[in-house]
Amino acid sequence: MTLPKNAKTGSPKPKRSKNASFDRIVYQIEESRAGTGYQAVCPELVITGFGDTAEEAKNALRRQVAEYLEDCEKMGALDATLIDAGFYFNGEVWMSNEVEPAQEPKIRFIGTPSNQASSESPE
Repeated sequence: MTLPKNAKTGSPKPKRSKNASFDRIVYQIEESRAGTGYQAVCPELVITGFGDTAEEAKNALRRQVAEYLEDCEKMGALDATLIDAGFYFNGEVWMSNEVEPAQEPKIRFIGTPSNQASSESPE
C-alpha cells in the first residue's frame, strides 16, 4: 500500500486516526537543573516541563508536548506545525531533523543533457 505524497516534502503523508498517536513523533529532550528541581526542554517545539526529579520533568514535558500536538491536530495544523519546527515524515514516524538529519533526496535525470557549447555567442 502506498501513501499519498506530501506536496512540500515529497515524502509519504502519515495516516491519521481519530486518536492520533503522538508517540510516533521523535523529538529531542534536553534536561538540566532548575533551582531545586529539574527542567526538560523540547527545543524544536519550544516547550518546557518541570519536576522534582529529571524523570518527572521529562514526563511533564511529554504531557505538554502531547497536549500541544493534540491542539494542533484539532485545528488541522499538525503537519504544518511539525514541518515548520524542523520535522519530516520518514515513512514510519515524524522525525526531528535535530535527532536524525533528513537524507538528501535522490535525483535522477532522465534523457540526455543539452550539448550547447558555451563558447557560442549569438550574433
